Parts: sequence; structure tokens; C-alpha cells
Amino acid sequence: MFEAFLGEIGHDRIACAPDTAGYGGSDPPPEPPALEEYAAALGDALDALGFGEVDLIGAHTGSRLAVELAHQRPDQVRGLALLGAAVYTEEERARQKVAFGPAPVEADGGHLASKWTGWASWRWPGVSDEMIGRYAADSVRDFERIWWAHRAVFEHDMAARLAALDQPVLVLCARDDIWEPTLRARRHIKNGRFVELPDWGHWLWEVKTAEIAAMIRGFFDGGNAAAVV
Repeated sequence: MFEAFLGEIGHDRIACAPDTAGYGGSDPPPEPPALEEYAAALGDALDALGFGEVDLIGAHTGSRLAVELAHQRPDQVRGLALLGAAVYTEEERARQKVAFGPAPVEADGGHLASKWTGWASWRWPGVSDEMIGRYAADSVRDFERIWWAHRAVFEHDMAARLAALDQPVLVLCARDDIWEPTLRARRHIKNGRFVELPDWGHWLWEVKTAEIAAMIRGFFDGGNAAAVV
């Protein structure tokens, strides 16, 4: 997801993209963590890598991890750039908990096809079949616990946690599946900027690599480290 972006943003700073605990190539926790525990694990990774002060970039669930890590480590986190900062109503949270809860593995592979179809519905100019395929494949990896992070998300109060941040925050609102909930985040930013990107969607890290890197680099104004979460 961030491979092209890391190469672009890494021209003038150290950049890394650690996996969320239990996803990608990382070891799974023993049980479903809370959002704060996911963030603490990310903090441990930064320590292991020897980072001091950092800027954080988050996307969707990663935006929440960045917000929580900024609360946990206010002296270490300088600024945040968030792609998507969904503020859900109670009714939306209840629906999402059901929609994104444990999902059965279908004997005919229907769950695999549904992931492809779901991601393909968000295609926009510049998005290739290969890009869709990577997202679909990641969506069914470790299928038995893919819902764990969603569970943590729907227990998290983004509005309150975003409003309580002292660090500068850039919220980018792209036309993806959390466009409407992210629009609500605008009024909860105490220190920062809100930018609507109505013509961009999922895969913007690959389709608009140079543009998104320039936007974030300009906001961080030449910082010397960036961690993507």
C-alpha cells in the first residue's frame, strides 16, 4: 500500500511503514486488542527502530493508531497527517460492528470473490487490476482475525480524541468508504487543517504518489522522520 509513497516521501527524511500488530508480516496478539494496545505496540516498534521525534501518517484504522500514539507519547509525536478520520454516529457504529464482525470462510470461496468485488467497486481513473488484487489479497490474509482491528475501531471515539490533541493535524478526506464520517472530523480539529479530496479515493498512495507526498511534506515542513501507520 505505501511502497511507492515511502520511496517518494523518503527522499528527504527517514520513512518506515510498520505493520499493525497481527496484520501483514507481524506476529498476532493473543487476543483482540483495544485501539490503545495497538498504538502501544506501534510505539514499541518505534523504540526498537531507535526513533526519537516522529511525524505520523495514518490511513483509516492507522489514523486512529496515530491519534492514540500521539496521546500516549506527546513529547515524541510532532505532527500527524491522517487520511480518513471517521467520526461515527452510535447507529453507524452498531451497524459496522455487525458488518465488520467475524466472517465465515465459504467452502466455495465466495468470501474471496466478495472481497475482489467490494474493492473493485471503488475503482477510479489510474487504479489497475493489480492494485485491486493486492488490496483484495491483503483483505483475506489471516482471515480468522481480520475483524480484530475493526472491533477496536468501533469502540474508539475519534471525535473526542482528535479534539484533545495539541499537535498539529492534517486531515485528508478522500472520496472513499469513510468520506461522509470523515467530513464530520473537520469541526473537531483544534490545531491543523482539513482538506477535501473529492476526486481521489482508495489507492491514492499509488495513483497520486507525488501529489500526496508534496502535500504531506509541506504540512510537516521539512521534518526529519516520518512513520506511516
